[in-house]
Amino acid sequence: MSSSHSRYSTGKVVWWALGLALVLMLPSLWVGLQIDDYFHWGLVNQRSDVLLSHSPLSPFGLFSFLDGDTARVRQLMDLGLLPWWTNPQVEYAFWRPLTELTHWLDYALWPRHPMLMHLHNLFYFALMLWAGFRLFHSIQGENKAWVWAVFLFALSYSHGVPAGWLANRNSVLAVLFMALALAAHHRWRSAIGDGGVVPHRVAVLSCVWFGLSLLCGEVAVSGGAYIFAYAFFYERGPWLARIGSLIPCGMVGVLWLGLRGWLGYGASGSGHYLDPLQTPWLFVQALFQRGVDLLAGLVWVIPPELATALPDQRRWWVVGMCLLLLYLIMPLVRRDRRARFWLVGALLCLVPVASTIPHSRLLIAASLGFAGLLGLVFASWREGSLMPLDSGSGFRRKLTSVVLGVLVVLQLGLSALLLPVEAFSMRLAGDSLVNSGAKSWQLQQLAASTTPVLINPPLSSAGGYINGVRDYLDLAVTPKTWLLVSGVRELTVQTVDEHTLEIKAPKGLYDPVQEGLLRGPQAPFQPGDKVSLSGLIVTVVAEEGGVPVHARFQFEQGLNSDAYAFSHWHGGEVAPCNLPSPGQSIKLKLNSDRCANVE
Repeated sequence: MSSSHSRYSTGKVVWWALGLALVLMLPSLWVGLQIDDYFHWGLVNQRSDVLLSHSPLSPFGLFSFLDGDTARVRQLMDLGLLPWWTNPQVEYAFWRPLTELTHWLDYALWPRHPMLMHLHNLFYFALMLWAGFRLFHSIQGENKAWVWAVFLFALSYSHGVPAGWLANRNSVLAVLFMALALAAHHRWRSAIGDGGVVPHRVAVLSCVWFGLSLLCGEVAVSGGAYIFAYAFFYERGPWLARIGSLIPCGMVGVLWLGLRGWLGYGASGSGHYLDPLQTPWLFVQALFQRGVDLLAGLVWVIPPELATALPDQRRWWVVGMCLLLLYLIMPLVRRDRRARFWLVGALLCLVPVASTIPHSRLLIAASLGFAGLLGLVFASWREGSLMPLDSGSGFRRKLTSVVLGVLVVLQLGLSALLLPVEAFSMRLAGDSLVNSGAKSWQLQQLAASTTPVLINPPLSSAGGYINGVRDYLDLAVTPKTWLLVSGVRELTVQTVDEHTLEIKAPKGLYDPVQEGLLRGPQAPFQPGDKVSLSGLIVTVVAEEGGVPVHARFQFEQGLNSDAYAFSHWHGGEVAPCNLPSPGQSIKLKLNSDRCANVE
């Protein structure tokens, strides 16, 4: 093959893969702003002082809404921007200054044109794919294994939410710079291994790319996992030199970690994010369950966010199937250091992201290594060289063909079908959980002294999101808005007296899994616990597993006074609610068409 034809073929593969991925991502152009995006818009445009947080060396504090300031958390709870059950000590603050600057471009240049913001997102997505393709080319070589890897990476459904949700852009940027760092590291170490001379600036460039990746998002820690796997499973030569190769990027990582901690960034008091350094035992306890769900999403294309609907026994099936796959590809793993590198790197990437609730978007870094591994596996399988001709029975070969055939269908077929769905999924979630109710809530007719109270929204943690949506749409925003309990389960609401409501839900007044961001298992409720807000006292009457199942809400003013306007969630919209008479109760669901005596 001539060099010119080789370059043409390479370019053709890249453009086909890029074009196909971008076409499948087109639904993201209609996602608009969703959930955290409204916070970011308000912070950049300084539309609400209450959103401001203490965020050193961060242009706008977009990712540190919960900055560890207990007094500020209390203030946000008083205003209803955080629910009453929030852990006052919760901290969820991340240092992503480079990502913030890209959001500033969006909200400064085209603040009312979300489609342009999503085009901006797709630009970084295309760059990330291109960087991944180059990394595959440098490690795999220009062959069928490279072509397989390119299309597997381009069509990974795990890219849908990071590239389709503006607030998750940090993951795309982090993996972009991570791939560039790995390519530079490979060039540096390969030249040394071949006895060549490579300028030290290549090693420095690897560190620079890695540092930029860390300043985009925490998923960049996965870059360290790949560099570790490279030294121990890919590189050849003296062990001392291989271990020494970890020092440059290791120093960058230690510097970033120390500076991040010194500036006060981190996470604590949350059930969503378990910081391995602050709560190591809780992290270890959650590692198996979360790790297996992530592994199922990576290998067998079972979206981790949907896995909770499956029986708990699914995890043992996943482990068994993954061990079977490893057994079938082991001949390749043993003889090909590239396969060992990609395999170990991808698996190590699952460890840091297991610190939070499993979701397909967390697989974006691991998808790089897994695409590289499967590229080698599929190419070797199709060429008939996956295992030596004199090894293995006919049954094993047939089983290998069946399992790998299924993987091809899942990784290229099902994953490609899921990619546009994942890209649009934040619009579907935002509309059902927040947007429709925020737009329909009739707040403009309320007096300034009236506090609107929404009894059963899908998420009682959505108070701040609702105000953000209304502010962006120039709809009326009240000074205080209380959301009482999550309505995803049937509730019983009883009026005790003219000032008091009691609400019961046998499975919890909020969902500790979906809403665990604001309160983790390390801060359980006990019967008799009180939460005092300005004008409202909430008393936990009964709990189950640390989550209230029965609570009493004592309002400072009379329930039927003009001080409050009670509403309930009705088929995706907010409708007025007349509370039952003292001693009477009603049952509410998300689709309840009546609340007491409303006609």
